[in-house]
Parts: sequence; C-alpha cells; structure tokens
Amino acid sequence: MANNYYEGTGVLLLDRVTPVIKALFGAFALDENYPGEGQAYIAHMADADTPTWRRVLDGLEGLAAQLSIPMPDDEGLSIPPLLELMASYFGVDENDELGNLIEHHVFEGTADLDALFLIASSFDDGHHLTAIQYEGCWHCCKPRLFEFGGDGCYLSREVQIFRASSQALQLGEQLRKAILAADIDEASALFALEAGGLLAGINDEQFRMNVRHRVAERLAQVPAIGAA
Repeated sequence: MANNYYEGTGVLLLDRVTPVIKALFGAFALDENYPGEGQAYIAHMADADTPTWRRVLDGLEGLAAQLSIPMPDDEGLSIPPLLELMASYFGVDENDELGNLIEHHVFEGTADLDALFLIASSFDDGHHLTAIQYEGCWHCCKPRLFEFGGDGCYLSREVQIFRASSQALQLGEQLRKAILAADIDEASALFALEAGGLLAGINDEQFRMNVRHRVAERLAQVPAIGAA
C-alpha cells in the first residue's frame, strides 16, 4: 500500500503579525520570527495537523473572545455567521467581495490561502498583509508514475497567480497533438487560453485590458524566428 502526501511552505508579506493573522494562519504552523524583515513563515506539513477550516474556526472564536465581540449561545456556530459578526466589528460589512465569499464558500476541508488572504485583508488590525508567496508539493512513499508534482501561488490585492506542474504535462500533450495535426487554430487557442489565464489574475479590469492590448501589440511586433 502506498501513502500520498502534500506539503508546502511559504511566507506572508506584512508589517507585523497581529491577532487576526494568528487566528487565520495559526493552523499553518505560523512563525512570526522567521524569516523576518516583513515576512512570516507558514507551512503545511504531512506529519503535522492539517490546516483545516475547523482549526481556522477555533482561531476565529478565540479572536472574537479576545476582541469582546458578542457571540450567540450556539455550540454549533459556523464560520459564515462568525465572519459576518467580525465584518461588522471591522466596519467592512459592505464589502461585496467578502460578502460573496461568506455566502458561497463551503468552508470545509483544508483551508485555502486565497480565501484566507481575502479575510485577512478585510480584517486589517494593523498587519497590512500585502501578499502571500507559497510553494507546495505532493509525493508518494513509492516511486509511482505521476504521483509527484508541485504547485505555487502568489496572492495579493493586485494579482493572483496559480500554477501546477501538471499543467505543463497537459499543455505539452495538447500542443504536440495540435502541431502534428497542423491545427493552427487549436495551437493558437491553447496559447490564448494560457495568456488569458495569466491576465485573469490581474484584479484591476482597466489595467488588465490595457495589458492585453499591449501584449497583442508586442506579439505582432515579434520577428519570425530565423528572420534576418
């Protein structure tokens, strides 16, 4: 029998670690002293407790008590109503992006960093979190095919980038088939899809459109390979 694991490490880029940061990222083995200089270590290790939303809920309940936020007498309190109480406390209950997250996110299983980043950015108690840099990997105790890989993300208010090693395998196979079939439309569609996914990570719509137009201009100016 083979066992599979997922592990990863990263940093929070911020001014300082505050109660909000500890509540949200404590489940990620948060170390506020390393590596320092505006960065705080986070990790998801296979031999430690998984950073689940259940653990985040425990952290949020502790934060609510610390901030003296009135809590309903409900032993089954879940994350959405708790986040609503905190949104009111921090004066961001009109934040549409946060409201959409509270309404539609499942908040089950492993806590996702993009959701935590949005919550932390909304509940800024002086931490001024600007970005998260994270790299992870999955591996197997036996050298089985395609049981090893990696992923990475960069999260900020301005841009969000996600990439996984499996994407390279899939894209390479699709592009090879298009080339062998001399299918220019399919090949160009694959490139457009890749570029579109990268552009979608830019949150400012107008800036995203401007970048898109400039990229198109630059591609049109690139000389053909081997041209004089």
